[in-house]
Amino acid sequence: MTNFLNKKENSKGSEFRNRWLISYADLTTLLLALFIVLYAAADKDRAKQIADSFSDQNTGGSGILSGQDSNEKIKKDFEQGLLENPVLIKKTKMRKTIEGITVSISETGFFAPGEAEIEDETAEVISTLAESLKENQHKIRVEGHTDSQPISNAKYSSNWELSTARASSVLLLFAENGISPERLSAAGYGGFQPVADNSTAEGRAKNRRVDVVILNKKK
Repeated sequence: MTNFLNKKENSKGSEFRNRWLISYADLTTLLLALFIVLYAAADKDRAKQIADSFSDQNTGGSGILSGQDSNEKIKKDFEQGLLENPVLIKKTKMRKTIEGITVSISETGFFAPGEAEIEDETAEVISTLAESLKENQHKIRVEGHTDSQPISNAKYSSNWELSTARASSVLLLFAENGISPERLSAAGYGGFQPVADNSTAEGRAKNRRVDVVILNKKK
């Protein structure tokens, strides 16, 4: 009986003496976790410093453009190239609008009166314009316009039909010159969107046109 009690006491004493090992193990685990957290935090700080340095380069004076600045530069270069194209300057009228850039092709020299067939001069302008537009993905809307004088001939019974036919002819020529059909649309407005006074011959001549609208939005 005495031996049993002694063994029990020794066992309790041993258990009591070994409890420090558990505390030590817990402390070691906590220290390891702390070092891991500190290392991660330090690594995060280094990552942030690297990111900040790239950000400074993009927005600073190092010559490296951010994504947004780069897109703006591409857009500006495209518009400048279009507006300074000698063929387009000579044979069309161009203007910037809220929607984008409008290249206006007048009836005179481009279409026979009351007809929608493409003249050689029109084909040259469209080919030149299409070449400038191949490098971007902007949508293109081709708009046909007439003056307010009623029309009625063997082919077209109204200005609606004539304006739509002219817009479609130009659209098809764009497609033949390599512009993706998904980017193209056509509309005929008849004489209901004039840019000049229809009461004068000069004003009516300005209203008989096809407008090629290069839209700002790509989608």
